[in-house]
Amino acid sequence: MNGAALLVESLQQHGVSVIFGLPGDEVALFEALRGSSIRFITVRHEQAAAFMADAYGRLARRPGFCFSTLGPGATNLATGLANAMLDRSPVVALSDQVPTDQMRPGVHQYVDLAAFFQPITKWSAVIRDPELIPAALQYAVQVAQSERPGPVHLSLPVNVLERECFLFNLGGELPARPSAPHARPDPRALQQAAIWLQEAQAPVLLVGNLPIRARALDSLRRFVEAYQVPTLTTYMGKGALPEDHPLCLGVISRHARGELMGLFTACDLILTIGYDEVEGVKPSLWMVGNHKRVVCVDSVFESESHLLNADLTLAGDVAAILEALTAMAPSGCRPWLEVSTVREAMQRPLQQPHMESAPLSPAAITRTMAQVLPDHTVLTVDVGLNKYAMGLTYSIRGRQQILFSNGLSAMGFALPAALGARVARPEDPVVAVSGDGGFLMNVQELETSVRHGLPVVVLVLRDNALGLIRRMQVSRFGEAVGTTLGNPDLPTLAAAFGARGITVETADMLADVLVEAIASHQTWVIDVPTSYEGWLQ
Repeated sequence: MNGAALLVESLQQHGVSVIFGLPGDEVALFEALRGSSIRFITVRHEQAAAFMADAYGRLARRPGFCFSTLGPGATNLATGLANAMLDRSPVVALSDQVPTDQMRPGVHQYVDLAAFFQPITKWSAVIRDPELIPAALQYAVQVAQSERPGPVHLSLPVNVLERECFLFNLGGELPARPSAPHARPDPRALQQAAIWLQEAQAPVLLVGNLPIRARALDSLRRFVEAYQVPTLTTYMGKGALPEDHPLCLGVISRHARGELMGLFTACDLILTIGYDEVEGVKPSLWMVGNHKRVVCVDSVFESESHLLNADLTLAGDVAAILEALTAMAPSGCRPWLEVSTVREAMQRPLQQPHMESAPLSPAAITRTMAQVLPDHTVLTVDVGLNKYAMGLTYSIRGRQQILFSNGLSAMGFALPAALGARVARPEDPVVAVSGDGGFLMNVQELETSVRHGLPVVVLVLRDNALGLIRRMQVSRFGEAVGTTLGNPDLPTLAAAFGARGITVETADMLADVLVEAIASHQTWVIDVPTSYEGWLQ
């Protein structure tokens, strides 16, 4: 058995069923894959493969796998792996490499990939002996999944893949395996947190992504209802508490103002669950007004509690922590404010202007989507004003799940992420929402969608500009430079890739087309002329 066959056998033993990537000259590996049960989804750019693996890993709750050839193929993975690193997505990336005796500067297509990927992965290594492949892969999977999750990268020199191996060494060249987080924190810390929750006259809960990836949503809901605490989420935490729940205030953003600032001024306790500085929401946003106690719940001790200036940190199994606190809640808790009134006041400016004919307003688009998308839809969202629209005005319901690129905020995420989501959740409708800037960064993956039979619906909120950047420039300097975009006819472009495309002129037409597109089980591009004029200003 050569190294390539051993790698494929090891992948299968770990339950790997799909790899996203682009092949190169590593023929031994692809010969081994040919006889395996693993599906290789050939993409049109390695960045897209990494985005697909990211989305797959979030939804499947096991690492997504991507592959590249050496040199430029590997470096093309970088943005996608950095995205997985900052959004805490479990990904294992594999790359071909030059033979071990040629791994030196100046060799054709050689890049020191272990060093290149080190800053944007949890672990990056070269496998120099085929007999280490099983142990290295096992370690890579464990590292990718352990809290906080993230990407790892393994370089596979071509001679290692081709070399015959006989003894599968499970020993010592690897670091110590990551330990599992403590199941429960100190009982005294739990008791103190429960006491402070009971004493608080105006508590507020801020929820990040942790309860979603830890499958602790039922525990979170029981906790919220036991203490009757008004709840905000971050973008990555959107949907952790159903947005039609009577205690859900919606999504916090850096644009918080008005009623939200009044809420923070009045509150006397902030409880964070999975707060992550990488989302860009700084504690200074809510540390205003009254003196506040801060309690931080996280999966690991190496968290942002120091940034929060936390009075108390509870680290470990988030579901166990929440269940323990719920068990200590007194009966008869009542919310300290009218949550629905505050939420409506927060939403009112976001719903204006409301234009239901082209160009449509963000509120008209997201309201229409919320009315017609099935309860089990998966949404992937690109970066720009479209992300603000989806994060702040789209209301998650049922089993819907929404994926953002927020830590890195990488344009071009939505379409490839939708394909990864489709593989992870083949029975659920998948809708990508993008601006015209982000959509055209990875538009080539429409062909991947069609060729591999991965139908998705892509909404392109077209404003013919880098709208968010234009707004920043105009706000600061009164004029914009370099932000105007020209676009091809998007329905024609979609047809060229074998997809269906249409431009919608009204909100009613958008609703009808969405229903038709989802029912058709085909890939669609829905061109939505959009105006952000007067919105979120």
